[in-house]
Amino acid sequence: MEENTNSTIPFYFPKEYKSIVSIIGIGGGAGRIVNEMQVHEFLKRYLYVFDMNRKEMEELSLLHKYLIGTDELGSGKNKRFAESECKKTLQGLDRITSKILSCFIVCLGGGTGEGYIKTFLQKSVEIGTKLKLLVVTLPHASEGIEKRNNALRLLQSLEELVDAIYVVDYDTLPCNTLPGLFKEGNRRIIEFVKTLVGSIVNRGVLCFDFYDIGTFMRYNSDTRYVEYFSLSGDINYLKQAVNDLCKYLPPKYSSVHDISNMIILITLNNTENDTDRCFYDEVLSGIMHVLGKEAVLKWGLYNNLNMNRNIYQLDIFTKCN
Repeated sequence: MEENTNSTIPFYFPKEYKSIVSIIGIGGGAGRIVNEMQVHEFLKRYLYVFDMNRKEMEELSLLHKYLIGTDELGSGKNKRFAESECKKTLQGLDRITSKILSCFIVCLGGGTGEGYIKTFLQKSVEIGTKLKLLVVTLPHASEGIEKRNNALRLLQSLEELVDAIYVVDYDTLPCNTLPGLFKEGNRRIIEFVKTLVGSIVNRGVLCFDFYDIGTFMRYNSDTRYVEYFSLSGDINYLKQAVNDLCKYLPPKYSSVHDISNMIILITLNNTENDTDRCFYDEVLSGIMHVLGKEAVLKWGLYNNLNMNRNIYQLDIFTKCN
């Protein structure tokens, strides 16, 4: 019987396209951070900001920015007022929030961010977002002990709504001025989000995907808090750094054996020479050697033709036992 080669199976495009990632800044401070992320071209399509202050919003060049509130004058650091205004926007929030990975950025201590964040996270849970990442800053002690303690209490109450939390604590940053403090905090958040999201949406030499991130966030650890640092240099520098990993970790890690989960994202120029093979043999094996036996290690490999040859970058994410 002659095969019917004319038969086709119709393919239907979805009526609505929704990105696999949403990066949502809530409040004035977070809005400025998300606005700065546009310097990384691949992030632009994922960026959204919500705020109550029209003047602040007009300073942002983002495509997706949403003004909430009847008077558009801000929250006046009134958390309850912001919360009541936020609930009026819930109907459209599910059209923005990704059902795959949603990253919420908020500067705790401000009225808008603190008033919105719980409602946003609860909505994300309701629509079934697979991974919910919370990125926060904590106020400096000079802003008032009560303000800082309130932020810490709120953060604790949000833990059950998310899969992972990354914290930039202004009290621990090595800066002498408040402008310097905020600039460094912004830089750290942008690097963290850019690197984590990039590991999913950018093509790597090795397969590394959303489910690797999901496993890291959800399993083998009781904590939701994630730490991040980056190392860059030649093989000799990185071999030395690997032998002293603990100095790059927060004080809660008494040793590298406290690491329960680790992701290493390796970026280099060209993967086809003897130096690169030496890097894998000496640096990666060095990391695996110092980790505890129960630690779960995942790694990805990315090629960057703009990097100098024989220079390597390691972006390292950890969770503590």
